[in-house]
Amino acid sequence: MMTKIEQQAMEAVIGIHREMKKVNGPDWEQRRYELAKEIFLRRMVHFGLTTIDSDIEDSVAWADRLIAELQKGK
Repeated sequence: MMTKIEQQAMEAVIGIHREMKKVNGPDWEQRRYELAKEIFLRRMVHFGLTTIDSDIEDSVAWADRLIAELQKGK
């Protein structure tokens, strides 16, 4: 059985590890936004708008697919 101090120390170490992981890892939500925005803009330039809802949904779907592939490489 761990003492209260040992428990607190372990929780502190776990918390520090989580924070370091956040700082060192990519911000996937930010990457998703950037990818979806870029895909949407390029679709507009090359193909024009079909329907805004469809173009937005397609752009986000492509961004999600790209993020999934990037995350596989971890």
